[in-house]
Amino acid sequence: MIILDFETNTHNIGDVFEVAAVKIDKNFNVLDKFHRYYLSRYPLNFYSYSVHRLTPELILDYRKDKTYSSYFSEDLDFEEFCKGSSTLIAHNISFELRHINNRVIFKNHICTMSGNKHLVKSYGKNGVLKNPKLDETCNYFGIEFDSSKYHSATYDVTKTYEILKRMDIKL
Repeated sequence: MIILDFETNTHNIGDVFEVAAVKIDKNFNVLDKFHRYYLSRYPLNFYSYSVHRLTPELILDYRKDKTYSSYFSEDLDFEEFCKGSSTLIAHNISFELRHINNRVIFKNHICTMSGNKHLVKSYGKNGVLKNPKLDETCNYFGIEFDSSKYHSATYDVTKTYEILKRMDIKL
């Protein structure tokens, strides 16, 4: 099973700035980790920047001693990391699936966001029940949450992992 989170620059498929993934077994043991920063072929999206605070200059600094592909769409190591895993887990799985764009096919999907909608009972401004954000889901389960680390792919994967362990599901 793979727990995955992307931080992106634009809505363009595969325009990923950061990816973090953790491979786990059915007993929640961590088997392997994958974490990388990528460049974008598009200008910096200031809305995305306000969310994850990643700039091209910062990414270049993070990548300075790295030899992996510059762009997520060209990094075949991601497929290799996911090989043999049939279940994808993410807090907003439709977002991650969109950026994977069929590069890897998972038979099973677990979304910790929609899967907890009726437990967390978070309401939008219009008073309608909505899918809970990661911090709202953590709060419901009593998981410590540091908002200054939110939208770092590694932090979000860690929190998704903690939520998954508290959910009443069989892996």
